Amino acid sequence: MASESQQHNKGESQPSESTLFPSGRHKRPPPMSYPPTLGYAPPPPHSAYPPPGYYPYARAPPPAYYVNSTVHQQGCQKSSSFLQGILSTIIFLVMFIFTLQLIMLLALRPELPVFHVEDFSVLNFNATMPTFTAIWEAYVSVKNPNTRLKIDFGPIHSHMYYDKDYILASANSPKFSMETKTRNVIHARLSANNTDNSVESRVVDKLAKERSNGAVGFHFRMVFSTCSRSGSWFRSNPRSMEVVCEDIKIAFAGASGDGNIAASADRDCLVLS
Repeated sequence: MASESQQHNKGESQPSESTLFPSGRHKRPPPMSYPPTLGYAPPPPHSAYPPPGYYPYARAPPPAYYVNSTVHQQGCQKSSSFLQGILSTIIFLVMFIFTLQLIMLLALRPELPVFHVEDFSVLNFNATMPTFTAIWEAYVSVKNPNTRLKIDFGPIHSHMYYDKDYILASANSPKFSMETKTRNVIHARLSANNTDNSVESRVVDKLAKERSNGAVGFHFRMVFSTCSRSGSWFRSNPRSMEVVCEDIKIAFAGASGDGNIAASADRDCLVLS
């Protein structure tokens, strides 16, 4: 009996390998922590237990803001497709108009009108200082060489030049139209005097010296707009045109102030467009 009680007391006095808490959990060593550093708080201790699977606060978190990027992408795609459609339509129209005009030009084969000086004369030419007076009468024929195109001429602005740079007189002629393969004559009457158009004295001196040799050369120019048409389905855009009749020699008889175009004068005119 004595031996059994001793063994029982011995068993009670020996500590167990693991001490149990009232909750039944095993006692674990205290968590590790870092020594405090100067000026900074120590980091929180490491917990050996995983975080809970539920939100630790009383109220649920607010729902996250959701951006519907699909709708935005669809709107951008629609705008891009719309702009591409407009650009493609514009390119198609430009190419169509260009091709149509090219076909018309190849089919109609437009040609420039031909101009020729028929008659040219000067009346009352006086180049004695301090006055300068003269009247020019110009008759220029124009021919429409086209077989399919009619030509409409706008108002004609005529100018008389000396030495290509000095303008002596100006005049205007009415507009007109020409049928295919027809010919017309443009009449221009230009008058110069010191009241309407002052001419420099050095230019008058040069005219007087050339007049003393029996002939004076003038330059006649016409500026106007034209457009071609064929029936009611084709009409070209108006374009500016200039006709230059250079170095028209006027021969004077004796001391008279009247002169006519010389037989050797060049009567063909140059068309600039």
